[in-house]
Amino acid sequence: MLLKNVLVAVDGSENSHRALDFALDLGEKFNAAIMILNVSGSLTMGTVPEESTAYSGGSMAAFAKDLRKIHEEILSKAVARAKMVKPSLAISSMFMEGDPALEIVDATKEGGFDVIVVGHKGLGRMKELFLGSVSEKVAHLAPCPVVIVR
Repeated sequence: MLLKNVLVAVDGSENSHRALDFALDLGEKFNAAIMILNVSGSLTMGTVPEESTAYSGGSMAAFAKDLRKIHEEILSKAVARAKMVKPSLAISSMFMEGDPALEIVDATKEGGFDVIVVGHKGLGRMKELFLGSVSEKVAHLAPCPVVIVR
């Protein structure tokens, strides 16, 4: 199997850092381009990244702006780290908003990626039982292989 394009989704969690490392090593092995993706979930989904700073307060619009800034910062840090660790690889990035699993799958289809790399994020048994995890949804919906990194 020849890999040319790798999509790695990052959310700021420790497992997404591991997923990025794995994707970079995979990219180096196959001389593949790496696309780093961050998806900011909608406010109704209640998604706040682990790396989030204190919420500045105010209206829902201000909260949405703060949340977007947090996600963009996570993406920026991941890109900077990737370029530092593997400077010879073609690294690009993309930011999206919406349901993380669906946006990851849509980006994969539109970009023609050969593999998706995501981190497994432990949600707790009850929450995972009712909602499932992003990585699980991606694995079920993706048009290509999915590597889930712990």
